[in-house]
Amino acid sequence: MDFDLSEDQRALQDLCYKIGSDFDNTYWNSIDQEKRRPQEFWELLTEQGLLGMTIPEEYGGSGLGLFDLCLASEALSEVGSGDGTSAFVAGPVFGGYLIERGGTPAQKQEILPALVNGEMWAGAFTEPDSGSNVTNIKTFAERDGDHFVLKGQKVFISNLSVAKRIAVLCRTAQRDEKNRMAGITLLLGNLPDENIEYHPFKKMGTNYMDTNALFFDGYRIPAENVVGEEGNAWRLLYKVLNPERLVISAMCIGMGNYAIRKAVEYATDRSVWGVPIATHQGLQFPLAEARIQLECARLKVYEAAWLFDKGEDAGVATVMAKHAACHAALFAADRAIQTLGGAGYIAESGVERIYRNLRGTRMVPISDEMVLNTIAQHDLGMPRSY
Repeated sequence: MDFDLSEDQRALQDLCYKIGSDFDNTYWNSIDQEKRRPQEFWELLTEQGLLGMTIPEEYGGSGLGLFDLCLASEALSEVGSGDGTSAFVAGPVFGGYLIERGGTPAQKQEILPALVNGEMWAGAFTEPDSGSNVTNIKTFAERDGDHFVLKGQKVFISNLSVAKRIAVLCRTAQRDEKNRMAGITLLLGNLPDENIEYHPFKKMGTNYMDTNALFFDGYRIPAENVVGEEGNAWRLLYKVLNPERLVISAMCIGMGNYAIRKAVEYATDRSVWGVPIATHQGLQFPLAEARIQLECARLKVYEAAWLFDKGEDAGVATVMAKHAACHAALFAADRAIQTLGGAGYIAESGVERIYRNLRGTRMVPISDEMVLNTIAQHDLGMPRSY
């Protein structure tokens, strides 16, 4: 792995620093308090070509890799605009990687240019009774001529208010206990639709996007909208899940470093006993420890993205990166709040919002517990425990 960034990669970082800095803490606090999507920010990402950066050039994108997408996510987050990087998941990941890796030529021709132009997607994978166990999903797509008709329920599905398409993981054949992954298919449907009903949750954080309970009742999807192979969606799914985990991990790194910077600025400016509180080791040491954790996590994120771009198995490296990044970022945000004291608990500071938004990353897009299960089984060679 080469640790030197190219001139183009440094230019990409600089562009993202500039874009992210144009949207200040006041803007992101208003997004949080008004519970609205950052449309202005997303539109600027589209104008600058960032939502098409991993789309092949023949479809209007830049043809860059996941490593570059992670650089962009980290850079935007490092200057305070981490809340807006959800656009990378809703576009280049759920849409771009899914169709580029599993789509037909016709699907690529129709869909990929729309993603370059800012089209947002939703991914409907999780169900109330399945959680991390994909084999337990019950949403069923029954064949009716040249369509599938869906019935079932999904939960924790984001961006339905803005998404133009939805990737649905469902069963197209009954569960076979001898091969539980068989019969699971990825279908691509259009939104909105009268046969889809959804209800948003009230949440602790991530108020920049809606998160919903979703119900299918007679939702029709053309059979030609199968992505990949019917009944064999498992391998294709990881072409989406690993990029999702790494883009979010890169966001965590940036947000954690932003929180540290806010803490250092506050501690340097604030004097209580005649000297800046930044001179006290009681504040210095935790922030230094947070920085160490973030830098170590950053290297693992870069390694995992590098492996993915090379076409190598990045599964274990990805979950390690995700675990390290979200925990390091949460620790940094917590120490930033502690450094600011009472001011850190107030919404105007911005650091309490960072903490709330980061807290979900210990569960999404993969929980701490499933990360540790994966590492124990696939890295340590221990028996499967779940």
